[in-house]
Order: sequence, then C-alpha cells, then structure tokens
Amino acid sequence: MGGRPRNDGARQQGFTGRLQYSALIDVHVDRVWSVLKQFGGISQWHPVISESLIEGDQADGLVGCIRRLTLQDGAVLRERLLMVDERDQTFSYCFEEAPLPLDNYIATVRLVRLTDQNKTVVQWTASFDTREPDPKGLQTQGIRELIISGHESLQRYLAATQTFDQSHGSVERTKLRGATMDKHIEPVPLDKAYRLLNHGPTVLVSARNDGTDNVMAAAWACALDYSPPKLTVVLDKIAKTRDLVEKSGTFVIQVPTVAQLDLTYQVGHRSLHHEPDKLVRSGVKLFEIDGYDQPLVAGCSAWLVCRLIPESHNQDTYDLFIGEIVAAWSDTRVFKDGHWCFETADPALRSLHHVAGGHFYAIGQAQDIGRGMPD
Repeated sequence: MGGRPRNDGARQQGFTGRLQYSALIDVHVDRVWSVLKQFGGISQWHPVISESLIEGDQADGLVGCIRRLTLQDGAVLRERLLMVDERDQTFSYCFEEAPLPLDNYIATVRLVRLTDQNKTVVQWTASFDTREPDPKGLQTQGIRELIISGHESLQRYLAATQTFDQSHGSVERTKLRGATMDKHIEPVPLDKAYRLLNHGPTVLVSARNDGTDNVMAAAWACALDYSPPKLTVVLDKIAKTRDLVEKSGTFVIQVPTVAQLDLTYQVGHRSLHHEPDKLVRSGVKLFEIDGYDQPLVAGCSAWLVCRLIPESHNQDTYDLFIGEIVAAWSDTRVFKDGHWCFETADPALRSLHHVAGGHFYAIGQAQDIGRGMPD
C-alpha cells in the first residue's frame, strides 16, 4: 500500500516511523468534517497541492477511490482512500505512488468535538517505512511539517468561511477575492459567455434577497443574445427562488457537474417553503466573488451572474425570465479560452442533462466536423 513494495534489504536498512499530531480548530466539528471528507478537494485548502482530482469514474468519498495530487513543484502523488467512518468522523488513506523514499505509508485523520463548544480537535496520525537509515529523523520531521502546514492552512481556510444560519442548520459560504480566489476559477469574456450554455445543460439557479438565499435546478435555460449577452430560464410560480429573483432583480445561473448529481436532484425536489434548511440538507456550499453580492454554488463548472430584464407578460404567462449576463466565470479545468474541453477533463466535471423522473445523462464525446471553422 506504499509508494513501492518493500524488499528484505529495505527492511534491514530502513525503519518504521510513526507520528501523531493533534491541534485545535475554533470551528464546529461538522463543518470541519464537511471539508475534510471531500477526498478529492484537498487542493482547495492545502498549500503544497496545486491540483487534486479523483481518478477515472470513481465517486469522491467512496472507499477505494484514488485521488491524484499535483504538487506545486509538478510532482505527482496518488493516494487511495482506505476507510471512511461518517459517525466517528474519521478516514484513512495510503500512498499508491509518491515521490518520497517511503513505503507502506498510511495516514488517519480523526475529528473530536469539544463538548458544548464550537471547537474541534483534529488528530493526525501517520505510519511508514523508510527505505534508508534515517538516524536524525529527517523523514519523520518532513512528514510532520507537511501535516502541520496542512492543518494550519485548513484552519485559515475555515476561518475565512462564514456561515448563514437557516433555522435548523447553516450553509457554508466563502468570500473569494484576490489571493484567496480559487486557482481554477477564471473570468470568462462576456462575448464568450453564451458558450457556457450552448450545449443545453441542466442548470442551478441561485438568488438572494433580504438575507435569504436559495438554489433550484432548472432544465430549460438557454443563451438568447450576444451583445449584450442574455439568457432565458423558466422558473415555475411555486418556486421560492423565483420570488427572490423578482424581488432582487438579480440571479445566478451555474452549470453543475456529474459530481453534483445528487445535489442537483435534491435542490430540484426540496422546497425552501417547507424546509428552511433545504440547502443544508442538499449539501449546498455557497461562495461569493468580490464585487458581486450573489450566492454562487461551489463545485460547479460555470457561473453567470445576471441582471433581470423585467418582462411581466413573459414571466406571468410563460414563466420565462430573461437575464442580461453581467459577469461570468468558469472552472478552467473544463472550460478554457472560450471552449469546453470535456474530452480531456476529469469525467466528474462533465455537465448534466436531465431527461425525466430523476434520469440524467452526462455529456458525451466530442464530434468535430473538419477544420478551419470560425472560432
């Protein structure tokens, strides 16, 4: 289960190391767990990791899945999830491939809630075999420093995250600006924004008014115009999100991914009218981008902030809403330089296309006709 199989010579020359590190975080244990259990999301908060993804068609958080980590220096690390215990808020993983002279590396992370306090003790443990003698303990010290730097970065990430109270729960919210901007999120030029919707994906619609946020799924959304860019979306009269859109005059369209299949279904079938903690129950995490007081859904592949163009006849008669796109962003791992690149991206980033009755398709393979076509 390590970076490579051990041999007898390595056993004689190296040694078995084990270390433990525990530290306090001033955040409720459930919130800490919601971040750590995203096995493939470690690059969001760990400073050494520039990119992380779950390999193949494996689901994030499923025992046996492998996360592929690209470090800041370009080196690649592959780790397999060995165990997850939601009740005990513990998980373990091992190295499948690592640019380190170690074997049989196994790490465990366990959270302990301080009774009656919104504080959490994070317990990190690791065991490993070295391939060479290490009388000064440099290998152990190096692993310890990695764990400590990761813990401190996790603490900073959580400290920058705010929460919205919603009667029976809270929705995680992060405000991104400048240096804290997710490295995969980049602005999309407005003249290319229509391409974010041209392939007809199921979308998530979010809106905010007077301290209330909501998110719903919508199957009928499409680009309408180039300059200024506009789009349309159908919002049923019973939807709470529609009420927020009409009152605020703004909304956000986002493109959810295969990894968000359950989330997309949940926000489309739960109602804020009946479940004040709908977003919490649906696993929604929100963030803002500096300069836009709008709730954006984390984990999507594209986001379009829109100003409502009021058309009372269309809205009342056809439930059809028109929005002018005032800002757009994409996850550059799957949309870059004005083009989708699903064929080379992680399959978990593919868009969803709802058919009926909770049945979705993921977008398929690219089919190109000739060259020299307009860009």
